[in-house]
This record gives sequence, structure tokens and C-alpha cells, in this order.
Amino acid sequence: MLLQKNLYNFANVSRIDRHIEILLLENDCVIVPGLGGFVAHHITAKYDETECLFLPPYRTLGFNPQLKVNDSLLAQSFVEAYDIAFPEAMRQIEEEVEAIHRTLNNEGIIELNDLGKLRLTSEHKLEFEPLESGILTPRYYALNSFDFTLKAKSEIQKEKEEVSEALETRKIIYLDVNDPNNKRVSVSLKAIRNVAVAAVLFTAALVVALPLHNKSGITEEPVKSGVLYNFFDSNKSLPTPQTKPVASPIPNKTTTNHYWSLVLASHITENNAIAFAKDINEAGFEGARVYEGTGSIKVLYGNFKSQEEAFKHLNTLKTNKYFKDAWVIEINK
Repeated sequence: MLLQKNLYNFANVSRIDRHIEILLLENDCVIVPGLGGFVAHHITAKYDETECLFLPPYRTLGFNPQLKVNDSLLAQSFVEAYDIAFPEAMRQIEEEVEAIHRTLNNEGIIELNDLGKLRLTSEHKLEFEPLESGILTPRYYALNSFDFTLKAKSEIQKEKEEVSEALETRKIIYLDVNDPNNKRVSVSLKAIRNVAVAAVLFTAALVVALPLHNKSGITEEPVKSGVLYNFFDSNKSLPTPQTKPVASPIPNKTTTNHYWSLVLASHITENNAIAFAKDINEAGFEGARVYEGTGSIKVLYGNFKSQEEAFKHLNTLKTNKYFKDAWVIEINK
């Protein structure tokens, strides 16, 4: 029975650490609710003077046990991998986090594949030991260290002096002053050829460097995103904006519609977001909706004029399962 329990814990941990590794390919922080956050750190390339080695850049991993607020990244990974609903994904994550804590309490250490090791200290604090080789980073593929011995400044200065002396001895124009009858001036043909080549290259570089005029007159503007779907007003047609004559343009008035709202789910597919919002509305919390912001789709609830009002409302709903991991977001700030 004990063997089966250990195998179950190992299977869960193997599954959750694999999700963390994949999420870290495109994110620098992955939060495991109830455990902590795994944060990636970028290490720049450097030169080791003792070993005479150039070391390539890489990413290492850190752990912050204070980061426990759910950012929905891990839950969304479970939803997409196992084709389950968001609440079911949260339930499975909670079970696996409990299994990790049991292993730490019993053995004091647990290994996360391709990430590192978690330890429970005598003060009941979590410590993380990352892999020395760093975490998987596609942008740093095929970058290896290489030997490179630096020369001393004295050697470099000596080489510069030798080159300068050699150039001084090779005169371009030679005039023999010892023979008064010889009035000819000797000019190096090689020097003339080099000057001609330099002039051609300079002319070509000048032509290429001239700025190109924008003849099209097209102004590039950033693409704006942020579409809000409201399920209860989806049948209402939006009013057609009135266009103003070109002869008398009127400055556009931009409405920011600035407010605060509660995020119930983030980084999920549109179908899952619609289904989740429908469940919340049917549970009696009318006003849940899908919001497509920059880079992710979220399920929001409520419109609040201030951050304090949003937090106050969130505290009254924390006991409900839909608002257990909710957090406050500022829209159109």
C-alpha cells in the first residue's frame, strides 16, 4: 500500500513539473497555487579569466514561496493537455500540491525533473536548488563555451609599435635628393590603386546611406486589441458610428472606460471561457463575461470605480468556489 502511494505521488509530481518546464519556455514566472512561484533569471555571457573560457548566456531558475496567488497559467495548461474544465484543473492541481507537501514532510526533499530539488528545512521553510545546467531555453541552443586566451597589454602595444614602424618604412612617394640631375618623383602604383578603390567604396557607401523617402504616405500605427464579449447583450446591435466630412475634421474623443474588475480565470481558450462564464451566471452571479485582452482571454466579474471597491467586493465572495482564486485587475488604465 505504501509503495502504491509513493508511485502515485511520483506520477503527480512528474506531471506537474513537466507542465512547469513547458510553461517556462515562453514565461519567466509560473506560480503553483499553494506551493510558490518558479521564476526564471537570465544570466548574460561572461568571460572566466581563471579558465580562459567564454561562457554562453543561459537561464537559471529560482523559487519564491511567497508567490501563491493563482495566475491561471498552470491551470490553463492542465485544461489544454487533458481536455478538462477549469474547476477540475484547479482541483487536480490542489491534489498534486498536497502530495508534494506530504513528500516534503516525510522525506524532507523532492526532485522536480529538469528543474531542481525542493527541500524542507528544520525551520519548515522551503529551499530550492536549481540545476547547474540551467533550464530549457530554445534561444540558447548550440551556444557552447570556447577557449580564448587574452593577450597582455604590453604584448598588444609591442605589436602596434612594430606595425607602425613597418608602415613608416614603406613610403608611398619617394624623392631621391642625392642625385641632383634626377628630377623624377617615384609614386607607388599600389598606393594609387588603393586610393582609387577607397574612393569608389566611399562613393558607394554615401549613396547607400542616403535616406529613402516614404512616398506612400502611409502612417504605421500599432494594432489595438481588447474585445469584450457580454453574453447578456450579445443580441443587441452596436450603433453605427457617424463619419464626419473630410473638409472639417473633428478631433476624435477616446473613451477609456476605465474601471476595475475581478478576474476569475485567465489564459484559457474562448470556448472554455464561455462555458465557465455560463456556469457562474447560472450559479446566481450575473455579470460574468469574457474579456479578450492583450495576449490572453479572461473571465471577468463586476465593474468597480476604484480598486478599494473591487477588493472590498472580492473579500465578501472569497468563500465561494468561483472566487476562491480570483484577483483584481485594472482595465483601460
